[in-house]
Amino acid sequence: MKKVKTGAMRRRISLSVAGVKSGVNLVGSNIAGLLVADDKKEAHRNAALEREASRFVAELGRLKGAYVKIGQMLALYGEHLLPAAITRALHTLEAQTTPIDWPAISSNLSKELDDLEIEQEAFAAASLAQVHRAKLGTQAVCVKIQYPGIAGAIDDDFQHVLQMLKLGRWVKSARQLEQVTKQLKQHLVAEVDYLKELSKAEKISELLDADDRYVVPSYYPDYCSPEVLTMDFIVGLDVTDELVQQLPLDRRNRLAIAMLELFFKEAFDWGLMQTDPNFGNYRIIIDQDGEKDQLVLLDFGAVHELENGFKSALKTTILGAWLGDHDQTVAGLIALRCLRTNDSAEVKDSFVQFCFLLMEPFRKDFSLVPANALTEDGIYKWYESNLLKRSAKFGSSQVANLGFTVPPSEFMLIARKLTGVFTFVSTIRAELNASSMLDAYH
Repeated sequence: MKKVKTGAMRRRISLSVAGVKSGVNLVGSNIAGLLVADDKKEAHRNAALEREASRFVAELGRLKGAYVKIGQMLALYGEHLLPAAITRALHTLEAQTTPIDWPAISSNLSKELDDLEIEQEAFAAASLAQVHRAKLGTQAVCVKIQYPGIAGAIDDDFQHVLQMLKLGRWVKSARQLEQVTKQLKQHLVAEVDYLKELSKAEKISELLDADDRYVVPSYYPDYCSPEVLTMDFIVGLDVTDELVQQLPLDRRNRLAIAMLELFFKEAFDWGLMQTDPNFGNYRIIIDQDGEKDQLVLLDFGAVHELENGFKSALKTTILGAWLGDHDQTVAGLIALRCLRTNDSAEVKDSFVQFCFLLMEPFRKDFSLVPANALTEDGIYKWYESNLLKRSAKFGSSQVANLGFTVPPSEFMLIARKLTGVFTFVSTIRAELNASSMLDAYH
């Protein structure tokens, strides 16, 4: 096992050196490009950008800790704030990492946890914490332990990444990037407060108590702290597991419906949304009798509370796009601060068409849907639709050609959630028409 590089000065130096190297290398490459034939200059420049972006992001990954999380957050903004090369590289950052040694991680444990028999070898590790199996009497539990020093270093870490981007000449607009990082920093500070996470987990458990399609682990408040969470250990399968993939279509569809309906509960009813929908935050319990497969919800650190105004605007936008109502969708996007009232008609139409495309699986009329996305009976095939690829291609081209205001962080987090939900439903290879899910909200 390895140790996370935690020395603030060493991390700052590493980032600064990486940033300077990127800037120097790009300048050098541009000078060298003067000797390249005109028809090859663009390819030469693009190759240099890709090369330096990969080096730049590799340094974030090597330092681990909050830097990986920050990089993943910045990747959300893509073409709005950063060159495409660095956005692509940031998307390669993995949350899974090597756990650190027990003597280092156990420094976060308080005496109140002495009743727990904790296995010293972690069974899972991510960018901000690692998880250990344990026993509380005869009860199997798991203990999520935050890496030492992570919470106190977030402000400096964001500042260092911002400095590195500037030194590497990656920043399109320093002012906009600073505004965005300020918002993202607030989200990350909340994410490493485990007592807040405990409160949100208990709230969601209460909200889902009557719906046996979902399982939320029970937490043990007496064995929790701002840096440690103790909860039931629940055995479940990843959505990619062969046993899940081999379930009959009707059972896979029920799991997909549970995931989709959970999104609308969060967005429209609760105003409380898990905004980090990677597969590690979900497990599936297969019912041996085949009647009640369940979706296990894990990790509530990234649960974000939606303000009433934002929740209302989000509902207006989604329902407007579902109905194909151009004016309602524009009104919702303006209320979300994704569009401005003085934006051109072309910019507004482009964003509306993007929203219409995202709502494709929820349409009542599939006449404009690609043939490969439908069964012979007119049922939507989520995996074969390639919807995420098509929407990403459309969105990137419109941002590059027209330009848009930088969306607020809340909208980008919702976009990440929606992407994760679509990916889950596609991965489980669901075949279903989802229009009826929105009828209740119209």
